[in-house]
Amino acid sequence: MIWQNFIDQTLQPIQVSDTISEIRQAFKASKFNHLPVFKKEVFKGSINLDDLIDLDTSLPLSEYKYLIEVFYAEIHNTNLDLIHEFANHQTNLLPVLDPDKKYRGVMKLEDILDLFGESPFVANEGEVMILRKERTKFAFSEVAQLIETLNARVSGMYISQLTQDTVEVTVKVEHQGINEILQTFRRYDYQIASEHPEDLFAEDLKEHSDYLNKYLDI
Repeated sequence: MIWQNFIDQTLQPIQVSDTISEIRQAFKASKFNHLPVFKKEVFKGSINLDDLIDLDTSLPLSEYKYLIEVFYAEIHNTNLDLIHEFANHQTNLLPVLDPDKKYRGVMKLEDILDLFGESPFVANEGEVMILRKERTKFAFSEVAQLIETLNARVSGMYISQLTQDTVEVTVKVEHQGINEILQTFRRYDYQIASEHPEDLFAEDLKEHSDYLNKYLDI
């Protein structure tokens, strides 16, 4: 389901002419840490609840225009674009503008997370692996090919960590047995950063470690 169907047009925005006291009351009536700000019908940005601390409550917001943050989602953005904006601005409410920069409503963080939770990557059954490899030797195509040659299917894949030398990729796999997949990746110089009960290689290492510790204790 597309996120645009969840745009909320019922939220009453605040005006730059509103006093700080009035804006605080608006925040109390909501559960958001930002609220959109308008000058009449024109969207100006958003104000953060935390920025209202110690302000003169009798003055209008227009006296503190420097506190207004300008960020928003555009109607053509993807779900991942929205998640990036939510995280980048540490907000749980995102104004939405059309291509003409006209206000269309707001998107709530809880709604976009619910949509993400319904995606096949999250909702489908499968095993999540975290693989690590040298950056210069990593290729998405190789990861997918290795999985598919073992008659498994990739539900989703994304880079979860990136350094100058290594790539860490999170992969969700529909499979009949994860151990063979893990051993195949090890043969191709991937490190397995996640733990799996079926991982016989890891279990063998643990058994050898336990045996060595018992030997050293003798």
